Amino acid sequence: MTIIHLQKFGNILVSRPAGREAFNAIVPTLDPTKPVQIDFAGVLTVTPSWFDEFLTLLAEYMHGQVELLPTDNASVRAILPVISANRSDAAAPILQRALKRLGKTG
Repeated sequence: MTIIHLQKFGNILVSRPAGREAFNAIVPTLDPTKPVQIDFAGVLTVTPSWFDEFLTLLAEYMHGQVELLPTDNASVRAILPVISANRSDAAAPILQRALKRLGKTG
């Protein structure tokens, strides 16, 4: 199991290009046969565009073997329902599991 600490990309995560850049930076360290967890500790805010880009690419690369660690981060909790709406890609089940843990529907 690998834990991706998003704080290594900064404490304010914004824009699709920056999300893609973060994915490209982390991918050489990943083994796509071993699940990963995403840790939001130390992140102050993350935008839907950054996280959607990062998670979508990561979910495809990891064949869905991604879990979002529980967080009290208000920005993360707010964007999960937004980016989970009307999805059928590799990120959809990851987001649905996270929303279920939060007691939200997506």
